[in-house]
Amino acid sequence: MHVLAKHTLTKHTLTKHTLTKIVPLTLAIAIMAFGALSASAAPPAAPAAQEGNPERGAYILSLAGGCGCHMGQAGFLAGGEKFEGPFGVVYASNITPDSETGIGNWSDQEIIDAIRLGEHPGDTQLHPVMPYPTFSNMADQDVRDLVAFLRTVEPVENAVPPRELEAPVPPFEPRQPAPAEAPTEGVDRGAYIVNAIAHCGDCHTPRTPQGAPDMSKMLAGAMIEGQVAPNITPHDATGIGTWSEEEIAALLRTGERPDGSEVGGLMKLSVDGGYVNMTESDALAIAAYLETVPAVANTAQTPEEMPEEMPTTGGVLPANWLIVAGLAAALGTLLLVSGVGLRVVVRRVQRRN
Repeated sequence: MHVLAKHTLTKHTLTKHTLTKIVPLTLAIAIMAFGALSASAAPPAAPAAQEGNPERGAYILSLAGGCGCHMGQAGFLAGGEKFEGPFGVVYASNITPDSETGIGNWSDQEIIDAIRLGEHPGDTQLHPVMPYPTFSNMADQDVRDLVAFLRTVEPVENAVPPRELEAPVPPFEPRQPAPAEAPTEGVDRGAYIVNAIAHCGDCHTPRTPQGAPDMSKMLAGAMIEGQVAPNITPHDATGIGTWSEEEIAALLRTGERPDGSEVGGLMKLSVDGGYVNMTESDALAIAAYLETVPAVANTAQTPEEMPEEMPTTGGVLPANWLIVAGLAAALGTLLLVSGVGLRVVVRRVQRRN
């Protein structure tokens, strides 16, 4: 009995002693095995870059007024329009996917960098007559969609003459990174379209004597190429403060003012060249945004009140009138090619997708 008890106690003691060694050892092995498994496991795959949607890209082109600078006798987006001023001479690029004279050999990223940064694949900085400072705010997905659409355009062989500048163009640095996705509704959507795609300020915001936008009069009207870009701030007397959002939206989509008259000149080009395809919700979003900008009492100068020579910036940045000089010169052909042609292309892309 005593011996049995002693034996049992010894066995019990041995079991406890053994467990106190085995349990920690087992835990250690398990922990090491888990660590080794984690270290050897493949890292999570990076999310794939979103592909562009050509149908949405055609719509982005519409919001940009059809990119009329690149239209002309050579064909849809085939370039060749001449921009001339104190800075020298530049020509609108051929942005069709022609491999010899267009952008057919450019990578998607190279096209994106040209659109948003003004960077040409050949280490050349594009002249800011191309509004890349505005497009630098275009959302990642929108610019990918635009590139996807450009890939679907009919290639046109059209060699554009080389530019002749009086001074080199400095590199461009965006003030802020572009958003990944564009706002989808309301005032934010309207602000995005106005300031990142449609570049409304290029016509409707007057310039300082140095050629920079006069932000104290943002969207308050300017005189361009003998045409009035009216005050579109919500000022009652000199702007559109008495217009309803529906009336503003209707003008954008149809070119018709509340009094029944129709816009002309460059605004007609923008409407017929692209805004006609604008959705009602986007037109209303722009109208809602325009009602939030500061109301500025301003009437654009008449040609008699303007200086004989528009100010320039040493050939680095164009004056206000320059941005649309090519549009005015090509108004007749652009209304046909940009307006009707773009609507045909949009329908073609829709059928394809």
